[in-house]
Amino acid sequence: MKKTLAHSPSRLMLILALVMVFTACGPSGEEEERTVRVVVQPATAGTISTESYASARLEGAEEALIYPSMPGRVEEVLVSEGDVVEAGQRLIKMDTDQQAGAGSSAALAGLSAARANQENARANFERLEALYEAGAVSAQDLDAVRTGLEAASAQLSQAQAGYTQARTVRDNAWIAAPFSGRIGRIWARAGNTSSGASPLISISGNGGVLARILLPERDIYSLEVGQAAYVTIGALDNMSIPGVVTAVSPSVDPISGMVSVEVRFDDTEGVLRPGLSGRVAVITRTADDAVVYPERVLRRTRSGFQVAVVDEGRAVLREVTVGIRSHGMVEVASGVEPGDSVIVVGQNSVIDGSPVEVVEQ
Repeated sequence: MKKTLAHSPSRLMLILALVMVFTACGPSGEEEERTVRVVVQPATAGTISTESYASARLEGAEEALIYPSMPGRVEEVLVSEGDVVEAGQRLIKMDTDQQAGAGSSAALAGLSAARANQENARANFERLEALYEAGAVSAQDLDAVRTGLEAASAQLSQAQAGYTQARTVRDNAWIAAPFSGRIGRIWARAGNTSSGASPLISISGNGGVLARILLPERDIYSLEVGQAAYVTIGALDNMSIPGVVTAVSPSVDPISGMVSVEVRFDDTEGVLRPGLSGRVAVITRTADDAVVYPERVLRRTRSGFQVAVVDEGRAVLREVTVGIRSHGMVEVASGVEPGDSVIVVGQNSVIDGSPVEVVEQ
């Protein structure tokens, strides 16, 4: 008995598959090309930079810890933390007057005695010099008096130096600002005794603030004085303030394996304070007039990268070389020219030569 079509399921499935293939083909029998919708962005010139980062705590560009020159008791603190002071302004009074006063009085007495002795020796020399010219005394007598005058003059000079030193000690009872700036921390308290081993007060100058940072070894050949930088301060709602590299170590630190860099920030608005912490960025390399795109436009290949561009309604895949990468952007160093329409959305859905439809994003 013959098998009918209904009794041959495999033959029926084959026939149906052939019908679907021929239906999907055009008159010429070729498969219809699928058009991919894409978004393009014209290639334009821009700027891109690489940056190296480090966390840091800011310091005053001029910053000093002030110690007493001699032990004593703190009698009075004349300033408060945050005060703006001028160079030479008195900050703290130390109770060293009794000691300094005694030394100053003794030095003054010695100076007065030495001055009187020198005046007497000079008068005696002048008297004998007149007698020598009249032939009343010998040259030997005049030389002896001259020697006495020279000795008295030397004693006077020594007494003057001692008195100057004593006055300096007395004046050091006052702690004065070494330069103009802002008072930082004050450790001194009225009534406390200071031995001179601990600081009494700190002061920061008006010359801005700086950060001393350590950057990775790989950056040593990219770092140089004068490079632009900036610091982002979390306490100031992530405000970024520009700066400049003022010093770069010529070698790698053998302990940390890092490169020491100093960055100075000229804070014209006066918002930065020594002690604030932030993230410092040093711009190590910049490319101007570069073709810059989001990194997502790149298609990785075995030999490198390629991008898709639109040319006369079709996708064209081009091999490209890349340069600087920063913050999700990439410099397309070659393979794309200004004016090319690079596919930025849908680039992974096209093949070389496939038709595309450019749409607005």
